Amino acid sequence: MNESNQRHILGFILSLITAALWGMLPVAIKELLAGMDSWTIVWYRFVVAALVLFLWLVFRKDLPNPFSVSNRICRYLLFAAIGLSVNYFTFADSLNYVNGETSEAVIQLTTLFLILGGVIFYKEPFVGIQKIGTVFIVIGLVLFFHDRFSEFTRLGNNQTIGVSIVVVSAFAWTGYALLQKKLLESFSSAQILFLIYVFSVLALTPFALPATLFSLNGFQLLLLLFCCLNTLIAYGCFAEALKLWDASKVSAVLALAPLFTISTLRVIVYFNPSYAFSDQLSWISIAGALLLVVGSMLTALVSVLTSNKTLTTDSKSTVS
Repeated sequence: MNESNQRHILGFILSLITAALWGMLPVAIKELLAGMDSWTIVWYRFVVAALVLFLWLVFRKDLPNPFSVSNRICRYLLFAAIGLSVNYFTFADSLNYVNGETSEAVIQLTTLFLILGGVIFYKEPFVGIQKIGTVFIVIGLVLFFHDRFSEFTRLGNNQTIGVSIVVVSAFAWTGYALLQKKLLESFSSAQILFLIYVFSVLALTPFALPATLFSLNGFQLLLLLFCCLNTLIAYGCFAEALKLWDASKVSAVLALAPLFTISTLRVIVYFNPSYAFSDQLSWISIAGALLLVVGSMLTALVSVLTSNKTLTTDSKSTVS
């Protein structure tokens, strides 16, 4: 096996690990909310991530200096930090109202929002296959929620509140992602995340209840540890995958996250049929989730397909 194939395989494996971890995360958070509020869960995730990244950056002598950049970059950094911290909190908080399958399905809107943001703010093209992917995402959401539309007509309903919160979470993450593109001109991805984590810890401290840690049982402590490590391992695998593989291919694999959420809950329900934190999805809803995944993968892979088309056109021109 040549080195190029090894890089492709390792890139795929790391992307798959990231998708699996992100897919299992809402299941763990949903269970953990029985013993700890969403503010505190997110606070602990940020504290652990900030501490580990701090040690890593000190070891590499690469600690960032936010005061060495322009005021414009500082503003971008502030808004990116607000975006990611809002995303983390709202996603966790949504699980007080909806189950893991629903939150992970709706958060796929980030793919659509990111495309639209790229078109609006960076003047990126919106080609045919992206339009097809967008249609798949919309149809997938309709099928996924086909049996719950009547609930959405009642504004105080848990489903309506939860889904609305996830939509806000998707918007917030999109804002962070669009700003990160500008920030990467001044900082590395690790430096950006460290600064954002530090900001988030400081911003959430007044609302967090760290002492709740001591009232958790053994299983809940393991869940909290998983949530904290999930942030580090998933983002670490994600960063390494981007070094080894095309970003569009990595994004396409990450679109599998909802399937990991559904699969995890299906396994739990198989062994514990009375498990409360599962939506017990119908086959139509599962088909909708599959369409969401396909739509997200199509939009993520568009740059690969267009670059291959360009290469083919160039090679034909050379031959002729």
